[in-house]
Amino acid sequence: MRNVVRALKAMIAVGAAMTLLAPAAEGETIMEQIVVAHRGGAVTRFGEGTMLSYQDAVANDAQILEGDIHWTKDSPNDSDSVGSIVIIHDSTLDRITNCSGSVSSWLWTSIRDKCYVNVGVTSRPKLIRINDLVAYANPLGKTLAINLKNSTITTAQAKQLWGHLRNSKVHLHASWSNRAALYKVRDQDRADSSRSINYALSTDGAGGWPSVERVKSFGTYLYASKSIPKSQMNLYKAPGNNIKVILWTGNDDEDYVQMTALEPYGVIVNDVKDFQAWRDDQV
Repeated sequence: MRNVVRALKAMIAVGAAMTLLAPAAEGETIMEQIVVAHRGGAVTRFGEGTMLSYQDAVANDAQILEGDIHWTKDSPNDSDSVGSIVIIHDSTLDRITNCSGSVSSWLWTSIRDKCYVNVGVTSRPKLIRINDLVAYANPLGKTLAINLKNSTITTAQAKQLWGHLRNSKVHLHASWSNRAALYKVRDQDRADSSRSINYALSTDGAGGWPSVERVKSFGTYLYASKSIPKSQMNLYKAPGNNIKVILWTGNDDEDYVQMTALEPYGVIVNDVKDFQAWRDDQV
């Protein structure tokens, strides 16, 4: 009898140890949270939104590549040689390039030939288009997080964007004020049974944190400011709601501590390598 008891105790101990060693579900711990490269990893050594920046983010194990988009003067046009949806955060070229003026006032070929990123870099990297980023990310199996910053777009532009993204793993996210533009893209997507685009609301909470119902009117993902209260985070994550919250944006150790303590599904960071080094130090 004693031998049986000893055997049972041993089995219980092994089971407990295995439970402690088992990996947590994706997105629940510091080591499991999805890492999103903000504008490719908006670090000055590569220039934000450049192919070099995205390549560096992938080399440092970013799972999602994030970028903002704006249309050029030749919008819409799907030609590989022209292409008119540029990966850039601002609506103008002034802040990060040697050129100036609104993106929408330039032809893509002129941006390609004349403009380069000149903030903190010496290699003069070029801006890229959405089709360039898709062509890079798809073979690697990387998800794209595309921020739709326009309040209105034409139906032709919606069709163009959807055409570029329809065969990719994508989170297309927008603020509540830009929902009309996002809905136009979603209207194209609804007719496609093979669609793989996820739609998401993006919010900084300035006007109050959106209800679960409002978030779900976009989809099951929420891109939210790291200032979100823990109680609100818990509400979104609660069983039955199951909203996957991705927080933005981490710049340093203090931000990383704040963001990971909220136990989000993912974190958006400006320097993927720096965040991964910090995360490794927590083990």
